[in-house]
Amino acid sequence: MTKSSALFFLGLIGLSGSLLAQPFEEGTHYQRIGVAVAAPEDRIEVVEAFAYPCPACRNFHPFISRWEKAAPDYVDFERLPVPLQRGWELFALGYNTAEVMGVNSDEAHAAVFKALHEERKRISRIEDIAEIYSQFDVNAESFVNTAQSFAVDARMRKNVSDVGRFGIRQTPSVIVQGKWRLTPRNFESFDQMLDALDYLVAMEANALGLTGSDETPAEAEEAAGD
Repeated sequence: MTKSSALFFLGLIGLSGSLLAQPFEEGTHYQRIGVAVAAPEDRIEVVEAFAYPCPACRNFHPFISRWEKAAPDYVDFERLPVPLQRGWELFALGYNTAEVMGVNSDEAHAAVFKALHEERKRISRIEDIAEIYSQFDVNAESFVNTAQSFAVDARMRKNVSDVGRFGIRQTPSVIVQGKWRLTPRNFESFDQMLDALDYLVAMEANALGLTGSDETPAEAEEAAGD
């Protein structure tokens, strides 16, 4: 673990900061996924379910990006493009194509949001998304061809499966360790939502012994009140 990661979680494990003063509760701030999805026992998986056309996802993007950069080494962060509405399939296709090609940098990811929400570009074909990625030394023709590949189709099918397994009904949503689901509707701000995300990550990390403590944040909080 890096020094910054250790410092990041020091306050969480001790619960001496904002988490102690502002506890988060299952059913109120976060939901338990009905049937937990299998997750590794030596890592904490955090999945952001998003869609490029979603305005809330565009607003959430800088917040979750900063969170990802500060997360401990044992956190695996992934993005899940979800086709919850008509027309969103195209953007999931573009994201998965970029993933298969290994060209989905943070800059390219942000560029798609920018093209839609700031530049107001009309994006109705995979060629339109290929044009955005061409700014990052990606061959547009190769991008379009890759979008038709078996590897991308497999990812698209998995996306649909994950939406059902995680119980995703809105974007953005964040899934922690295949067990917990957070959505903005249960919080006053994105910052508060990320505080709850920190809480769940610390709880799961403690349970797996990744932080050197066997107590969960909730247990530590209960003990502190005795």
